[in-house]
Amino acid sequence: MKRMVAGYWPVALIVPLAVAGWIHAWSSADAPAPLGAGQLTAELARAFSYGLVGGDVKAADRASSASAVLASARRA
Repeated sequence: MKRMVAGYWPVALIVPLAVAGWIHAWSSADAPAPLGAGQLTAELARAFSYGLVGGDVKAADRASSASAVLASARRA
């Protein structure tokens, strides 16, 4: 038993320290910053141009099918 403990004490010391370091690094990762005014208005304009915002439901359907066609063309 004494020989077994003598062989594994480095593992018993290193593994918890590595786990604690990984948890600390994961929790202290930077949160994404909020969008700036320029990027926010660009995203809103893009949503309007795709027809995703507004009262015309048929325009949104056309926009979603057109974006699906564009996405499949990019993959090919």
